[in-house]
Amino acid sequence: MIRKILLALAVGTAIAVFGPHKADAQGGCLSQDQVRVAVETGQAVSLSSVLSQIRATVAGDILPGPELCDYGGRLVYVVNVLANGQVTRLQVDAQTGSISY
Repeated sequence: MIRKILLALAVGTAIAVFGPHKADAQGGCLSQDQVRVAVETGQAVSLSSVLSQIRATVAGDILPGPELCDYGGRLVYVVNVLANGQVTRLQVDAQTGSISY
């Protein structure tokens, strides 16, 4: 129960601190339909693949709301992870799966 409360507080904090990613992404974040097309056409790996890779390599809980965004013509998944009471924003290259912090 306490873990769920802490997770909810962390999500709220992440939203307040990080806010929407659209201002950071030069081309904006993609809609669900645009994400589907990007995955189908090979421009991006699937979100489930990215999340599996994050779970395998990064300690912590993946917070709700990962997005696929256009950063200067490069597609990047933006995923927030809660670990040790801190939220870290990961950027995952949508083609290579390379994770950066």
